Amino acid sequence: MNSFTTTLLKTTLSASLLLSLPMLASAATPQKWQLDVPKTNVDFKVAYLGNGTVEGQFHKMDGSIHYDVKNPTNTTINFTVNTNSIDAGGNLRNSFLRRKELLNSAQYPTMTFVSNKVSMINAKEANVTGNFTVLGQTKPLTVKVKLNNVEMDPTTRQPIIKFKATGTINRYTYGVTAFPSIVGTMIPLEISGNLVAAN
Repeated sequence: MNSFTTTLLKTTLSASLLLSLPMLASAATPQKWQLDVPKTNVDFKVAYLGNGTVEGQFHKMDGSIHYDVKNPTNTTINFTVNTNSIDAGGNLRNSFLRRKELLNSAQYPTMTFVSNKVSMINAKEANVTGNFTVLGQTKPLTVKVKLNNVEMDPTTRQPIIKFKATGTINRYTYGVTAFPSIVGTMIPLEISGNLVAAN
């Protein structure tokens, strides 16, 4: 093979590799992502009896996050949490929190968050504002959402993005003022889980 043919072959191969890189990157890193509901956790903390803190979670939730890498401000979030699924460490405490004066789970079995605005802080963090509805009342709420780098799920061998959304709810805003000496006023929430490639 003469030098001209060798040079031409190398040039052609190099060009082919360069042209294929965007396709490979696209295949390895999806542009659109959605919520993996079974791997999502809804956790909370609340001051209890003045000097203690109770940590718990809601075991039943549903929802969606549609995240577009190219247009992150178009991201939409929609969560519904089953208030009756609260678990604060014991049936007695759970029943107390479900009662009419607090979560009132019998009358209001769900609480929801629906986003309407995304303000980017940087490439991986954003403030997401939306409508939070609990006890039949809807008020604006802003949560901070942070995304991690793309990882490979060891079980499914599919790419995932881990996320965490944090916010704080003032229960008095929703008229829940009972038992001020037992239950704290400000309640931090944390929703964490995985995003998977959208179909």
